[in-house]
Amino acid sequence: MSIHNFHYRYIEGVYHIPENGNIARKKTGANLGQVNLRPVTLKEVAERSDSVEEFGRHLRDWLHELRRLSSRDEALATIADEPQRLSEKFQQGHVADAWLGAYAEHLAIAADLPPPDWAFVPWRTAAEPLFDEGGESPKLRALALEHSPQAFKRRNIFTPSVDLPLPRFAVSAALNRQPWSKQLSAEKSAEILRDSQGA
Repeated sequence: MSIHNFHYRYIEGVYHIPENGNIARKKTGANLGQVNLRPVTLKEVAERSDSVEEFGRHLRDWLHELRRLSSRDEALATIADEPQRLSEKFQQGHVADAWLGAYAEHLAIAADLPPPDWAFVPWRTAAEPLFDEGGESPKLRALALEHSPQAFKRRNIFTPSVDLPLPRFAVSAALNRQPWSKQLSAEKSAEILRDSQGA
């Protein structure tokens, strides 16, 4: 099951986070008078998801919104509130629960923040190993086992690359000392997948 391969369209929303850390939205004009704001917290990702497909789309939107962040306080606000348990909401919700915990921890470490406690509850770990993108290929499975960030491995998720568009403030020397700095790029993963399918 690949969270990263969902295709979607959106009308861009704008938000801001004032000094008190509470996320507020600025509504902007949009075609046909509709505004489809992206989720800016993992809690919102879960609230808006009624299927694993919707979850994938909302998670991608949340990742896109990370590019707008400009401080650690803003990053913390996106992961601070605990998302609801999706295993009780839709089929394959347990997969989404694990991904939420993994991304919360991964972003926290990248931004030099303490990960939220909710990310470590036992039900946020997949019961069976989850291989993302080409998990049938022995080559890609081996690469995923080697290159998955610790936050994902801890939750039984194995992927050769993780999409985390680091905000400007988080790109620092701290990233270079983290184990995920060895990750494969998405392009390299795709190249290996193509090679393994042709073999």
